[in-house]
Amino acid sequence: MPARKKYTPEEARRRQIDRVNAYNRTHKATAYRNQKKSRARSFIKKDATREELLELRGLIDERLKEIGEY
Repeated sequence: MPARKKYTPEEARRRQIDRVNAYNRTHKATAYRNQKKSRARSFIKKDATREELLELRGLIDERLKEIGEY
């Protein structure tokens, strides 16, 4: 079995970015959903005020009732 090529840190980083971009191109709906989910979590954890969190709690409760989980 041939030895594996060692990549420099920059080459490894570039290859990883290329793989992520290829995945995102072939799985657009999943990538978009993951992006929205990440933004929502970040907003809640870092930026939301008390009033916004209470509003979001109401929206979450409504959505859970719609899908029959509450």
